[in-house]
Amino acid sequence: MLKVLTRNTVAALALLATAVPALAEEVTIRAVSGWTAGSIIASRYEAFIDELNERGKGLVQIDYLGGAPAIGSPVQIVKKVKGGVYGMAYVTGGWYTNVLPEADFFKLSEVDIAELRQNGGYEYIQNLHAEKGLHYLGRTYDTSPYYLYLNKPIDSADLSGIDIRVSTAYQAFFSALGASTHSAPVPEVYTLMERGVVDGYGWVAEGIFDYSWDQVTKYRVEPGFFTGNGHVLMNLKLWESMSEEQQALLNEMMLELERGNYLVAENDAREIARQTEAGIETIVLPADQAKIWNETARRVGWEEARKINATVADEIRAFITQQ
Repeated sequence: MLKVLTRNTVAALALLATAVPALAEEVTIRAVSGWTAGSIIASRYEAFIDELNERGKGLVQIDYLGGAPAIGSPVQIVKKVKGGVYGMAYVTGGWYTNVLPEADFFKLSEVDIAELRQNGGYEYIQNLHAEKGLHYLGRTYDTSPYYLYLNKPIDSADLSGIDIRVSTAYQAFFSALGASTHSAPVPEVYTLMERGVVDGYGWVAEGIFDYSWDQVTKYRVEPGFFTGNGHVLMNLKLWESMSEEQQALLNEMMLELERGNYLVAENDAREIARQTEAGIETIVLPADQAKIWNETARRVGWEEARKINATVADEIRAFITQQ
């Protein structure tokens, strides 16, 4: 009788073990930023990490390793996320075209992440990333334009005779307006401007003071062009290895972060006011020239996108532009 009872008990325990999932072990994610740690652009992402570490005790913790250039080049970060060196990163689309060429298209977005989550664009973008071994968690730097910053004045959209430091995101745009372009890493912009090697550079409203570029910049040109964008990405295998509870926490907190994206516009306004106080003058192009500026940006942006991948360009355009 004792032997039978033991067998039944063992069988019951085995059945219980398969019916009730084991509690997920706390996972630690190695995270980095493409922007300098402590900079204004990185600030909301870093606050997200701090809060996640508080609310995620026992489930998810973030080991924040810092930002570029201290951790290396920002254009190598997503390669390392894909390879599993890092588990999470905060980057702009132009910094990981070496992994996902179509990431360059995000600069052409005319709608915010909230709309993309409603119109099917979020799922489309997530699938693009999954094909490259990445999980697209969300976007926290949104609807903020790039600007041209200069150390010499202009009065039209004709940039002939102007040498501009560019990234791949806007090289074609400035070239189409007649500028000479110069590619260089972000940390070299100050020296290039100080020595007069270039006359200007493209950047968003935030971050000028983080790099001390205010000391070598005299003008900011309006209107802005394209859309600055910051995305939180994860290694896909890591994401898929996490429990539903862990994934739910990350998704919940990402949505909370996105609901605060209106703060980007507020930060932009403060930074532009600060630029004015620092002596950076605003050049507002005349209406006819601003029209050329805007139309050239849109036309060239989509022409370049179709060269990269015409199919994806045509498909994603329906999601990210105002119809």
